[in-house]
Amino acid sequence: MIRQITLIRFKPDVEVGEVRAMTEGFKTLSNVIPTVSRFEFGPDLEIRDDTWDYALVIDFVSEGDLFAYRDHPTHLSFVDRFMPLIDEVARVQYLVE
Repeated sequence: MIRQITLIRFKPDVEVGEVRAMTEGFKTLSNVIPTVSRFEFGPDLEIRDDTWDYALVIDFVSEGDLFAYRDHPTHLSFVDRFMPLIDEVARVQYLVE
């Protein structure tokens, strides 16, 4: 199993409604793209000051499944819509045993 963790920092002028719309979009992605085994996501709880704004945890059975998700037309459309809100992204993938 491959796990990808993605951390997002929004641009300073992003509004709460835009973040909610992105969250709704993630719910759609998790139901449309069949190569996703697990998809969890949500905004930071703002418990600490030194965190990112939003996190995603996505599991895939294989590297091919990860690339199929990355290249899926629904995902690409999602990226086109919501990347303008994002200032920084950090990603890591690792094996889950």
